[in-house]
Amino acid sequence: MRAPLVELNSGQVHVWTASLSQAKCEIKELAEVLSPDERSRANRFLFDRDRERFTIARGVLRRLLAQYADLSPEHLQFRYGKHGKPRLDADDTTALEFNLSHAGDWAVYALTTECPVGIDIEQIRPANKYHRLKLARRFFSESEFITLAAQPETNVERAFFACWTRKEAYIKLHGRGLSLPLARFSVNVEPDDPARLMATPWLPEDLGLTQMHDLPVVAGYRAALALSMNDCPMIRRFDWPTDFRDQMTLG
Repeated sequence: MRAPLVELNSGQVHVWTASLSQAKCEIKELAEVLSPDERSRANRFLFDRDRERFTIARGVLRRLLAQYADLSPEHLQFRYGKHGKPRLDADDTTALEFNLSHAGDWAVYALTTECPVGIDIEQIRPANKYHRLKLARRFFSESEFITLAAQPETNVERAFFACWTRKEAYIKLHGRGLSLPLARFSVNVEPDDPARLMATPWLPEDLGLTQMHDLPVVAGYRAALALSMNDCPMIRRFDWPTDFRDQMTLG
């Protein structure tokens, strides 16, 4: 088995960012590596734009994983957790953990070894403070809601999406989906402070085991990362397809 084109060491997290609109020119090639199940899922989307974004996001995922796992992208097989979190179904790649998220024109991917990971990206859609607080009252914990309500009008949007992406990344870390209500745990809300898990009454030991990080992304989006790791990870950033092609050339 040859070494992967992108070396992923213990304690590292590789975060890839892909522009789905820029990758549209490759959609035919990316669609060819999808499984029949993924193609069926793509075809269930009502709008062409959503179908194309799903196809590109999953095709890029397969291309990336293929390089790390030294397998053909079309031969990768996934198994899914109870709430839909995918994992590679291969004996020789069990140490490789990954997660993906896409919103609007952008997708993000996180890859690690031997520790679960969750990642989330959201497109920021402007709304007034009343609307944000209404959503927060429904989905955020009491402490998060109080902190958000105390934010000045000019900061509510950023604080809301900082909180939302951090919470989604944590849920995706555990692969629980919305079976774990968002209000049952708390993260910090202040958008300019380092992301961190604040309270998990249902799993208190997670406070010492969860690393949480905000990720810089393009204007109009917010992203966050969560990992089950004792020490602060080294996060390496890559862009699709530029860095992918560079790695292919070096390989």
